[in-house]
This record gives sequence, C-alpha cells and structure tokens, in this order.
Amino acid sequence: MNERHDKIVIKRSWHKDVLIKNAKEVFSSAVPYTIFVLVILLWRFALGMKFSWVHVSPLSEPEFFYRSFYSAFTFATLGLLLYLSGFYKLLHDIVVKGFGLWGLYNFIKAVVWLFLMFLSYQYVVPALFSVLNTSATILYNFAQVVLYVLPPVGISLILVIIYILIKKHAK
Repeated sequence: MNERHDKIVIKRSWHKDVLIKNAKEVFSSAVPYTIFVLVILLWRFALGMKFSWVHVSPLSEPEFFYRSFYSAFTFATLGLLLYLSGFYKLLHDIVVKGFGLWGLYNFIKAVVWLFLMFLSYQYVVPALFSVLNTSATILYNFAQVVLYVLPPVGISLILVIIYILIKKHAK
C-alpha cells in the first residue's frame, strides 16, 4: 500500500523575515542600554537627586544604505497600500494593455518604488522610531516617579525589570 504524506509548508514572505530580523537586532541592542538606564535611575535615587523629566532614546533608526530593511518596510507598508488601492493594476491597464509598453511600465514601477523607499526613509521610519523612543521616555519617567513616590515598590519594580531583561537576553 502506498501512502502519501502531505507536508504542511509554512511560507513566510521575504519582507517579514527581514523585518523580524531587524526588529530583533534593534530591540536586542536596546536591552543593554535599558539596563544601563535603569541602573542609572537607581543610582540617581541613591544619591538623593530630585525628580526631573528625562528624555531617553534607546532605539536608533537603521542606516539609509541598509536597503533590504527599507525595501521590506516599504513592501509591508506603503507598497501594500498602493497594491491594495489598485494603483499597480491601473498602471498596468493604462501602460501595458493600452499602449503595450512593458519597459515604461517597469520603469514607472521602479521610480514609484524608489519614491516610496525615500518616503519611508525620510518620514515614516523616523516617525515610528520617534514614537518608540517617546514611549521609552514615558516608561522611564514613570519608573522614576514610582521610585521617588514609593521607593520600595520602585526599587522592586526596577530590579524585576532588570531581571526579566537579562533573562530574555540570555536566551
């Protein structure tokens, strides 16, 4: 008897792999910085410094020349929006079906893609990292307020966060 075994293949798109890899790199590089910031926070408390709002920026944007990140990010955001809106189909219908110009169609797509990557580099990614760093600043200052208002709770909270970050980073 010949049994056929079907394999279940899980396909992941290339852009998801690149984005996941880069997200892991960005956040893993932020772990030592976060631990350092929390230790400094404890040190400031131990020295008796008063509470003041502090801006922290543990996350930094990828370099412009890291093309695979921006291409994947554009593919998953702005490129997807253009695709879902029917832009490429309309462009294909006009340029290829209407005039039969495949070369012009591919050239326009390349120019549009470069423009979308530029928009991602210039506006979208900086805004995303600004939001992430602002969130980190708010969390840091929240921990600082808890530390100054309720020292035992604040110290316990910070030590637990450091333990969790070290434990995750060790894996």
